[in-house]
Amino acid sequence: MAQETNEKKQLKEILDNEEKMKSYGWGVRHLQIACMTLNVVCLIIARAGMGIAVLAMSETQHQNNGEIEVYDWDKQTQSLILSSFFWGYVVMQVPAGIVAKRFGGKPILLFSLLSNAILCLSVPSLAAWGGWMLVCAARITMGLTQACLFSSTQTLIGQWLPDSERTKYTGVVFGGMQFGTIISMPMCGYLAETGLGWKLIFYVTSIILIADAVIWYFLGASNPREHRWITAEEKKYIEAGLNVSESERPPTPWRHILRSRAVWALLAPHCGFAISFVMFFVDMPTYIEKGLGMSLKDSALLAALPYIGMWFGSTFSSYISEKIYNRGLLSLTTCRKLFQSISLFGIAIALVVLSFLGPESKHFAVATLVVCLTMEGFSTAGFLVNQLDLSPNYAGVIMCLLNFIATSGTALIPIVTSAILRNDSTDVSRWRIVFLLLAGLCAATNVVYIIFGTSERQPWDDPNYERKMFADPEESKPVLKKNETCKEEKR
Repeated sequence: MAQETNEKKQLKEILDNEEKMKSYGWGVRHLQIACMTLNVVCLIIARAGMGIAVLAMSETQHQNNGEIEVYDWDKQTQSLILSSFFWGYVVMQVPAGIVAKRFGGKPILLFSLLSNAILCLSVPSLAAWGGWMLVCAARITMGLTQACLFSSTQTLIGQWLPDSERTKYTGVVFGGMQFGTIISMPMCGYLAETGLGWKLIFYVTSIILIADAVIWYFLGASNPREHRWITAEEKKYIEAGLNVSESERPPTPWRHILRSRAVWALLAPHCGFAISFVMFFVDMPTYIEKGLGMSLKDSALLAALPYIGMWFGSTFSSYISEKIYNRGLLSLTTCRKLFQSISLFGIAIALVVLSFLGPESKHFAVATLVVCLTMEGFSTAGFLVNQLDLSPNYAGVIMCLLNFIATSGTALIPIVTSAILRNDSTDVSRWRIVFLLLAGLCAATNVVYIIFGTSERQPWDDPNYERKMFADPEESKPVLKKNETCKEEKR
């Protein structure tokens, strides 16, 4: 009898919360979404700019221009500079996630923005003083300070967005990755052609980062309780959808996370996504300029086009996935696996096509790259938001753990690509090997996810999980799931 009473009480609370969620409109949480998206955009601009800058820094046609320094860097040296960012990025993944969970996302991202602004400002001087080695050192430091980007952002999303809005707005926030690249590549290509040359790329990027840091300082907050503009009604609305205690800050349940099959199932698609994304991110400008035989300015512009497709894929998949799930057409797990399969299987097919194209089909090759990155965007409705499904409270920690493992190999991608190309970026047959290997990896990692993946919220996400393990079985019975709630309501 007591159990039936508890279930009815839980059912009533859920229905009340759902009704509030339907009626509540725009608020401070949308301002936070905008600020988080801007942070992602600006830090990705700083990260992506080097892909174009390193080509301009070693462009032989500018050697006769005394005002623009040009360095004799071959493909191998360029690859070291491009990969050096990921050396620092990998090292700090887990510490960054722990720090973000402990101190909140706002101060960590503020530090990242300011430190990257200083580093960008110093790159031209470092290149003049110490050549490529000091440039690598600056990029390593940028990687160290940007390691917090995704874990801090996941932590912020977990604090600011209730379940009903999480998929859609996660797509918006992480769509900033594509916007940053879309802005960065043509901007850097244009700036490299000015009188100041490639130096202006770093100066402009530094100004952008400082401006964003000011915006984030005044408008951002780590959680609803810390924002001075939020209303009591919106705060209650958000926290009702989070099921997070306001007073408790429990320790991270590392033992349960590390033993969770659901968490480790996300590692496979994470690896497929990270490796394919970094390969496109780092080597696509070189492939378009050298492999397809286009100019630096044109290659910078065309390299941005696929990221427009990726943004569309990210936004579209997030919106459609949420609609499908909210209407009860598919289970949440099926939705995640469907869109992740569209992503990685789609990339694999497009890469096979791309591997047999060359300079004589350059426009078709660029269109195929657009398809590749569009499919990449569908991962937003797949494994990226799946971490929040498993654990809204510890999604940032899970992200940093899996990102550490997944990105450990990405630091070697430019070096491996250079070795396959044999320091000759114009050899299309060698690019074919790169693309086919990547296609096989994407397909294999998705198969693993289809077999083992799930979107069930994990019991250890509850801050009181350890206490409930030893409590009375009736008291520790979980809250009804959405599908069960709907059935009970119909009865």
